[in-house]
Amino acid sequence: MAVLHRKEDKIEVVLSKLPKDYTDKQFVDMFIQLYSKDWGKIKANYIKQSQDKEPGTVINMPKPELYLKNILAVYLENLKK
Repeated sequence: MAVLHRKEDKIEVVLSKLPKDYTDKQFVDMFIQLYSKDWGKIKANYIKQSQDKEPGTVINMPKPELYLKNILAVYLENLKK
């Protein structure tokens, strides 16, 4: 199940609110400002995976900030294609 629905649309909205030379931190901060409920879902999903894991297993989901940076990187890479 996807953690974030319609992520491409949301990324485009966030990018439209940022200057051209934005940083990853600015992207994350603006995402949180615009989509606080989605941010809560991302954090909750990460926490759930962290708590449900058995000792010695790896958490598949990156930390919430890194998750947003990764979906931005994938989005930008797909724009180049």
